[in-house]
Amino acid sequence: MQIVRTEVAKATALDGQQVLRVIFCGEGGECVTVDMANVDGTDSGPAALDRAKAILIQTATFGVAANDYDATSNGNFDEVSVTSASDETGDVYIFEYRDGEGSRRIPPSRMPSLDAARTEATRCAVDLLVDLQPGTDNLSGWLVRVSNQSGELICTIDVAEAEAARQANR
Repeated sequence: MQIVRTEVAKATALDGQQVLRVIFCGEGGECVTVDMANVDGTDSGPAALDRAKAILIQTATFGVAANDYDATSNGNFDEVSVTSASDETGDVYIFEYRDGEGSRRIPPSRMPSLDAARTEATRCAVDLLVDLQPGTDNLSGWLVRVSNQSGELICTIDVAEAEAARQANR
C-alpha cells in the first residue's frame, strides 16, 4: 500500500477507553488504523507515527516463520539470520516477546543505540503487560528480551520493570 496521508487523533475505543488513533491512508482508499493506549502521553504527530509503525511491524511479524526451518518447527523460532552489521546508522537488535508459555522473535531491527532499543523494549513490555490477566496469566518473569546481532542477550525487561515504567508514565 502506498501511503498518501496519515491522521493522528484522540479517539474512544469500543470499551470506552481513550486511545490515540493513527490512520494510514493509501491510494485507492485503503486505510489501516492503529489504536494505542496513550501510556506515555504521546500525542504529537511524529512520535505517534513512529510508535504506530513499530506496532504494525510487530503485529505483521507475529506468527510468521522467517524461513522454511521455522515454518516446519514446533514454534520455537531458534534460528534467526542477520544479514547486516552495525555501521554509523546504528546497530541491529533482535526483539523477543513472551507469548503465553512460549516466545516469538521478530526480524532484526536497526536502532540508533542500545538506549533506543531498551526504550522500545520497555514500551513494548508495557503494552504486553496491559494484556496480562491477573489469576490467568503468569504475572512474573520477562516480557521482552533484546539480543545483539551475534545473538548475545543484552537487555531483558521483566514484569516488575514494565509495571514500574507504566506507573511512571501515568
